[in-house]
Amino acid sequence: MSFKNSYKFLALFLALTGGNFTLQQSYAQGLGNSPYSSLGIGELYGDSFSDNAGTGQAGVSSGSGFQINNLNPALWVRNKFTTLDFGVIGQYNQIQSGNKSQRNAGGNLGYVALSFPVSTKWNLGVSLKPYSYVDYSNEFIRTVPGTPSSAYYSTTGKGGINKVSFTNAFQIGKYLSVGLESSYLFGNIQRSSTVQLPIIAGEYYPLPTGGDYQVAIIERNTVSDFSFKGGLALRVPIKKENKLFWNLGGTYSLGSKLNTTETTSFELSQNGTNIVAPDTLSKDLGGSMTLPALYQVGTSFEWPFKLTVSADYSYQDWSKYKGFSGSNDGLQNVSRFHLGAEYLPNFTSLKYFDVVRYRLGFSHGQMPYSINGSKLNDTNISLGITFPMGGRYSNYISVAFVGGQRGNSSAGLIRERYGKMVLGITLMDRWFVKQKLE
Repeated sequence: MSFKNSYKFLALFLALTGGNFTLQQSYAQGLGNSPYSSLGIGELYGDSFSDNAGTGQAGVSSGSGFQINNLNPALWVRNKFTTLDFGVIGQYNQIQSGNKSQRNAGGNLGYVALSFPVSTKWNLGVSLKPYSYVDYSNEFIRTVPGTPSSAYYSTTGKGGINKVSFTNAFQIGKYLSVGLESSYLFGNIQRSSTVQLPIIAGEYYPLPTGGDYQVAIIERNTVSDFSFKGGLALRVPIKKENKLFWNLGGTYSLGSKLNTTETTSFELSQNGTNIVAPDTLSKDLGGSMTLPALYQVGTSFEWPFKLTVSADYSYQDWSKYKGFSGSNDGLQNVSRFHLGAEYLPNFTSLKYFDVVRYRLGFSHGQMPYSINGSKLNDTNISLGITFPMGGRYSNYISVAFVGGQRGNSSAGLIRERYGKMVLGITLMDRWFVKQKLE
């Protein structure tokens, strides 16, 4: 890439991140209504980009260099070219509890990342992605205690937390690489509880009417703070002529205590008009939220430019989570297993579909949520494919499909079946190549 074209690369990155900052200054858009996002800081997006999404989010130990592996900061050093990765996520959910069901869908910008090799053994990177989202709405009718009237109750939540990260990755000797991801978490989450009361006492209203009184309590939490994640990756040749490698990798994300401010307000309205001026019960009340540490380990066997088979394990003790009020919302520890494989038919072939990469993955583990004392599991399978594009096949379009189920619909629990698609684009080139005169 020429010096001039490198500025275009940076301009594209800044345009993408700038657009996302604008989007996220309001409430972060989620992936559809999810009752589970009402707990804790909401649903987590995870760190995988489109390639690792297709391998069951496995890949803590292996990085091909074709795309950025965001699971382990130590693997960024495998990218020998300046690489721009960005992707979008879409999801379809079917939620069922007993004989009631609901379908919804949503989407969001998934990530933007830029990797820049300073030297053959040092890589710098920057990325921006959503960290979590809150998106739920629950409605029900209940008799007002002590009266023959019924009231209409509604609880809603919107918002999320975002993460901007700076990564340093180094190659130490022939086999070991290390990395550090320094991140800044920021965002806001708004939760509201609304009760709509009938004006005429004693008369039953199956649904709210325009003349009813509406009482609402609105809580808005704004968070911001730093977090850190370290990684190691070992790549050892176990067959002559480097035709087979054994990889071992691990990461540790420090627990974070996010600075948090909370503003709580009270509203009383009728026909959409406030009867009294909204009352601020508390404003910018200082506090914190505590996020638990995360461990990830993985191993893989790699036939370069041919086949990689990976197995990972991750653990995060969400029982150590503390919200603004000091409660952990009944969250519990999460452990997951990830299995994945990537296959490349023939890297040196001139046939297009011989240089297309194919992926298969499986993931199973617990969720941090508990309903009526019952632990819930999340199981999914994934498929992925990467299409080269451009005359030199240095750019790629990747797509991953993930289908799974969380929880179950028995004994008053909630079952969620979901289908997710991650679409990513990777642009690679060299920076600051001097022009030569023939």
